[in-house]
Amino acid sequence: MRSDGTSSLRSWLRSDLSASEVPWLAASVTTLFRSGPPGSKITLAVVGDGFGPQDQDAYNTAVDNLLTNGLFAQDFFADNKSAFNLVRVNLVSLESGVGTKTYDANGAVVRQVDRDTALGAYYNGDWAHLWVEDGPSTADRLTSALSELVPERQLVLVVLNSPGFGGRGGNWRATVPLGIGWSTIAHEFGHAMGGLGDEYHERNETYGGTEPTAPNLTTNTDRATLKWGWIVGAETPLPTGGDDCTPPKPSGWNDNQDVGLFEGGGSSYRLGVYRPVVNCRMRSNDPRFCPVCAGVMEAVTAPHRDGAPLSGVGPGDSTAPLAEGAGTGYVRLVVRLEQGALRVLEARELDGPFVQTGLVTQGFAHEVRIGDRRVALGSLPDAGVSRGFSEIGTDGPREHLVYRPDAFDFVVRVASTELRGADLSELTVDLVSVEANRGDVIGELPLRDDPALDVTPIASLADLSVADLPTSLRRIVEPE
Repeated sequence: MRSDGTSSLRSWLRSDLSASEVPWLAASVTTLFRSGPPGSKITLAVVGDGFGPQDQDAYNTAVDNLLTNGLFAQDFFADNKSAFNLVRVNLVSLESGVGTKTYDANGAVVRQVDRDTALGAYYNGDWAHLWVEDGPSTADRLTSALSELVPERQLVLVVLNSPGFGGRGGNWRATVPLGIGWSTIAHEFGHAMGGLGDEYHERNETYGGTEPTAPNLTTNTDRATLKWGWIVGAETPLPTGGDDCTPPKPSGWNDNQDVGLFEGGGSSYRLGVYRPVVNCRMRSNDPRFCPVCAGVMEAVTAPHRDGAPLSGVGPGDSTAPLAEGAGTGYVRLVVRLEQGALRVLEARELDGPFVQTGLVTQGFAHEVRIGDRRVALGSLPDAGVSRGFSEIGTDGPREHLVYRPDAFDFVVRVASTELRGADLSELTVDLVSVEANRGDVIGELPLRDDPALDVTPIASLADLSVADLPTSLRRIVEPE
């Protein structure tokens, strides 16, 4: 198999379409830029659906506009480009354009047009139905294609051959039509990578809940304990202002880069919740990330940027350097949470160095331990979420519509040396929900017992036997 990205990786030419299990005419993969070995970088795979043979140039141009000359040529993502690899996957669909659905006011489908496309996705153009949706086999087809073509991917962007607006995201995957720009992708990746909250508000309501988990939203007006108090000037009044900047913001204030405490945020609330700046990418897409949001995002990208040491997870140090020669192979596990239980769906051993950031932010987090040793750790800020993009209207952005699927998958990476020959009776996989992280360093205690974290245990996988594992993982744990 070729993987240099210079030409077609593999083609499926189908003489008997009805007999073929592959729902596309051909497939190729192109590495648009490579900053380093896939396991040491955040690999973004972009995949098209509904692009026939005659549409491939248009798809390539759309990817260039959105990503190569868009996202990665602008502010934060340009500055952090060395943390990423970008891979374009061309799937050649049988038909041009994707399927469509039309819903009535009661949520019933009143019209459906199917297309024979690579992934079988649909565009519905409806905020109340998250704009786009998977067909019955879309997720499986996408997984099958990416497992073959881009086995080490973290972020996934699916581009639909539809001119409409909107899109949906969650679990480090976004699906978009052609009618959006790069700044919308940047906003959505703020949710996916950093767990950032929306800083706009749709309604004139007062927030009455507990402290928001998002690192860029707060109900706290106490300078000494403010989440982003480290960057607020001693002379800056708190609160600093509202949407109309009343009380007046300080003279010479930069609405995007000067940090204070501005009322309104969380997509719905004008009062009772505060954001760091007047206007940020998490408020209206186009401005760059404010210093608070950029700091959160940089914590995610920092270990992957050029010049950063490869990182493991050691007791008392969330980014302890690996010993020389370590981290030269790793296992990528796909784990599913379903009905309150975890199970390993897939395991694949991959070559090369890899990075574990040891980062624990608000949202879900996973941990793998063998006995009293932590061997893997990671954050999943928007796992278990399916989020429709906000709608920009005459009265400002409309909130994201969010629902939480009954089951979801997440990826765990573990050094091969840790799993090979491991005593399965001592191996545990924990999934927790993190409400707050009050410390910069994660200690050696299990996540559920760490006093620096406010966590809720979600599920645990323990007391495993070889029979509990997929065949691919059995071969790794008990090599012949």
